[in-house]
This record gives sequence, structure tokens and C-alpha cells, in this order.
Amino acid sequence: MGARDVEVRGRAVAVTVAALVLLIIVQLSVIAPLDLPLGSPDVVLIVLTFVALARGPLFGAIIGFVVGLIADLLSTHVLGQTTMIFCLIGYGVGLTHDEAGRTVYLPMIAAAAASALGTAGQAALAGILGNASLTGGQVFLRSVGAVLYALVLTPLLFPLVTAGMRRLYRDDS
Repeated sequence: MGARDVEVRGRAVAVTVAALVLLIIVQLSVIAPLDLPLGSPDVVLIVLTFVALARGPLFGAIIGFVVGLIADLLSTHVLGQTTMIFCLIGYGVGLTHDEAGRTVYLPMIAAAAASALGTAGQAALAGILGNASLTGGQVFLRSVGAVLYALVLTPLLFPLVTAGMRRLYRDDS
């Protein structure tokens, strides 16, 4: 691995994190305050899923860790809660990277599963850490809502994210 490879990866990480930080701001200031049925979609988690799907488990885990930490710093819950969820989801979805080109359904399945696991994982961690604010039924409904929102947003966001990732790597080549 040469200096050029490290530079490309460093630039890709920096640009991806910057884009996701902007999405965190949009998520907190625009999307979260909306009074949507079944909660609000986690657009940051959905985009993280597509980044991990496009670039693999290591990149997904690194981006998930950094973006999760920034999201934790901007929230009122325990530091590390979102970091752990995003890092694990980034890594887990990234493991399916090699299969991404074989089926058009994988992005939808990955986004739906990541959204459900992210919602349930956040609730479970909050309960473990003593800050439980949702009942089991509420967690189930929010997870169902997260899946539905992910399925609706995937056709809109997945092409944008993959095109951005391709362009980012093409510009560095």
C-alpha cells in the first residue's frame, strides 16, 4: 500500500464523515422534530448502511465509529451508545459488500435490517444503561416504522450515495 492509497482512503473518510455530519444536523434539526407516525426515520443510519455496503466492513466500521461518536456528542444520552450501534452496523453491513452487485434487493434488505436493529439496539442499550424510555411495544412499533421508512427512502438515497462514493474514488484515481 503506497502513500497514494492512504491519501485516497483518508480523503474518502474525511469527505464521507463530513457529509454524514451534515446529515446529523439535518436529522436533529429538521427530521427528528417532525411528528411522523411510528417515529422519524434515521437517515444517518440509512446512509451509513449504503456507505458500508459500497466500501466494505472496515470502512463501514470506521465511518460508523466516527459518525456515531459525533452523534453521541450532539445528543443527551450516554456517550458511546450511538457509536457502538453505528460501528457494529457499519461493520455488519459491510460484510455483505461482495454481494452488493449481485442483487438489487440487497440495499433495501440491508437498510431495513440496519434500521430495525439500530432502533432496537438503541432502546436495548438505553435500558441496559438505565435510561429506558420506551416499552417493548413502543420499541417494536418504532422498529416497524424504521423498516418502512428505510424501504421508502432506499430508492431515493441509495443511488445518490453510490454515485457519490464512485465519484469520490474516481476523482482520487
